Amino acid sequence: MVEKKFSIIALITFTALAVIVLYHNLSPYLTPSELVGKGSAENVQVVGKIVSVNGNTFQLSDGKSTITVAYNGSIQQYDAEVVVIGNWDGKVLQATEVLQKCHTEYKGG
Repeated sequence: MVEKKFSIIALITFTALAVIVLYHNLSPYLTPSELVGKGSAENVQVVGKIVSVNGNTFQLSDGKSTITVAYNGSIQQYDAEVVVIGNWDGKVLQATEVLQKCHTEYKGG
């Protein structure tokens, strides 16, 4: 009986810890409009279109809001949406990655 109680408590504890870890590691896609409302956020994934490039910074827009993104890598003006991953300080998104979304992802069949 004691072993059964211990097993149940261990399972509940493990499940609770797993849920907490998964919750903190989730990084849902946000739009620039959604991000502007946040004070600061780490490891965010923001979807939008690059509307202008100036050196190591560019403007990312969802058609409603535009944010400034700083990125040390190569920046291109894409016609498709991009996903920018990085840390938001409330004014500038410090990007660690910029990924171009594939146009075939949106094709209907």
